[in-house]
Amino acid sequence: MDNAKKLLVAAATVALMAGCAGRTDPDFIGSAIVEAQTYQVAALVQGKLVGLYKQEGQPVISGELLAVVDSIPFTLQLQEAQAGLTELTSGTRARENEVKAGQAEIRGLERDYARIEPLVKEGSLPPQQGDKLSSALDAARLKLSASKDMLASLGGKQLGLEARIAQIREQLRRCYLWAPAAGRILTRYKNPEEIASPGQPVYEIGKEDTLQVDFFVPQTLLAGIQYGQTVRIRLDAPDGKQAGVFLPATVSWIGHEAEFSPKNIQTRESRNELVFRVRALAPNKDGMLKRGLPVEVWK
Repeated sequence: MDNAKKLLVAAATVALMAGCAGRTDPDFIGSAIVEAQTYQVAALVQGKLVGLYKQEGQPVISGELLAVVDSIPFTLQLQEAQAGLTELTSGTRARENEVKAGQAEIRGLERDYARIEPLVKEGSLPPQQGDKLSSALDAARLKLSASKDMLASLGGKQLGLEARIAQIREQLRRCYLWAPAAGRILTRYKNPEEIASPGQPVYEIGKEDTLQVDFFVPQTLLAGIQYGQTVRIRLDAPDGKQAGVFLPATVSWIGHEAEFSPKNIQTRESRNELVFRVRALAPNKDGMLKRGLPVEVWK
């Protein structure tokens, strides 16, 4: 509730309690204005709004699709990244085959070297032949090491591309705006084909199953207000003839700081009186409570 509404509720409360001395019912606490818990449904990515599926005043259910931001740029980025991943995967398989071939080559050279080394020592074969085979074995080992390094590098690039793809998919997911709770569309801030920016609200939703009333009580009555206490919300009867309709509510929050009564209360006693803001939650099964409706709060 903004400051203007707070002042209005406080003024109505104090006026009814201080100015209307004729009301002596000890169960009367004060006046309030019904408010709803609201949700701002904001865009998470920048782009053109290609779909807006709800109008102001229409009901929504939790998880319902409300709007869609143009996802074509992210789809193209995803296709590009996936093509790069496919190419990289092919290169990785080729390097893996090179490593396997290098390992097989080394095993063959090692067997050959193991066979001729005793013959070289006996003098049956010239030393140059052994040296040549030893050099070939060293070269094969260096080549295998280089192939393994290249394979590790490709593995790192693959992880980077997979992370990029996951990021793009998350951006695609954010192109869809879903209702965070069941309620009713209070405000639609954008029109189709307009540009939405990250953090910019597109819809405002107000919950309707449970509404809240903020009322003010003087310091002398604060001790009688407890968390979880049941109070009654009185509103005018639909036919306008009955004394009024009472609905149950539960105290959910009590302000810990006193507030001065608004200056537009013209009695000295009211101006000097401290009040505390209290909030009660009222189930709205029959839909009788409406956002902005003035009501009374009774014990």
